[in-house]
Amino acid sequence: RSLRPVRGDRMAAWFTAGTLLAAALTFGGWWLGAGAAAALAPTVAVLVVACPCALALSRPLAAAAGLGAAARRGLLLRSGDALLDLAEVDLVALDKTGTVTVGALTVVEAEDEALRVAAGLERYSAHPIARAIVEEGGRRGIPLPRGEDVRETAGEGIAGRVDGRLWSLASGGPGEVLLLDDAGETAHIRLADALRPDARATVAALEAGGLDVALLTGDHASAAERIARAAGIREFVARVDPAGKARWVEARQRQGRRVLFGGDGLNDGPALAVADVGIAMATGAASSLLVADGVVTTAAVAPILAGRRAALAARRMMRATRRWSIVYNGVAVAAAMAGVVNPLVAAVLMPLSSGMVIWGASRVESLLRWEERWGQS
Repeated sequence: RSLRPVRGDRMAAWFTAGTLLAAALTFGGWWLGAGAAAALAPTVAVLVVACPCALALSRPLAAAAGLGAAARRGLLLRSGDALLDLAEVDLVALDKTGTVTVGALTVVEAEDEALRVAAGLERYSAHPIARAIVEEGGRRGIPLPRGEDVRETAGEGIAGRVDGRLWSLASGGPGEVLLLDDAGETAHIRLADALRPDARATVAALEAGGLDVALLTGDHASAAERIARAAGIREFVARVDPAGKARWVEARQRQGRRVLFGGDGLNDGPALAVADVGIAMATGAASSLLVADGVVTTAAVAPILAGRRAALAARRMMRATRRWSIVYNGVAVAAAMAGVVNPLVAAVLMPLSSGMVIWGASRVESLLRWEERWGQS
């Protein structure tokens, strides 16, 4: 993607050729009308006052300002091309675990007494389920008992005595833990990967900006539907493997869509590589970070929205400064051809075009802040 031709560079090349042609016509016209001596000053003025470099500078300067604005909001992008590609996307596909969700289990349903006993056993374990149960007990302010004769069997569960009774914890299926006592009574503890706090607002803002949002996950359909509904995402695809995610992205690209894919896991690498813009979470697998165009450096999904806004602000200022530069050069070259501008005045006017480009790039941050304040994306 980084090797594609840059429009600003092509425009600068054509503008340079046009400037040389205008200088030749100026010299020819003045030479025929007033002689070679009179033709020299307006010809030099044309060559001096024209500033094609401003057209070439508009893209890299605006992109650099946009990259800085995105980085200050938690999104690091590899290049200006990646930033400006972000302004062109019309479909956002997000992985579930670790991207839309926090990537860690939390207890979503449990009675206090069952949680107290389970935490008394699990406080000795380093398993993610154990940490979730103990953390929920602490969050609820439940005094945790001390388990005795605790034995953990990998792949089966944990057992021990709490309050003098024998208890055991075992899997009850996806997202569920069963607590059993020595009399065979059972309690259920349900766990799930929690939605990122900013996910729903980010999805809503992306959709308000005209983007479609989809959720892709290798998890089962019920978990995918629950997270998609909580995040406000209408389209979701469950039970999809790494190659399937990449195929899904490529299928949308064949339909003419420009796709941003965000993910964090080892299985997201293929989709990150084929997407028009791939965004990885900093806590994700190293392979995902290597193939992505950008990295979210905070524990949030909102930087993707911030990067999109920064890209739009940079593109808007790039286009505006190009228009200003073209208008300036058109007026200044015409005045020089007519003999209104002499070479000395032309030397003073020439930096104005580049100055407008620099001023425009400096306004990217202020434009982005205005858009954030008023909720535009």
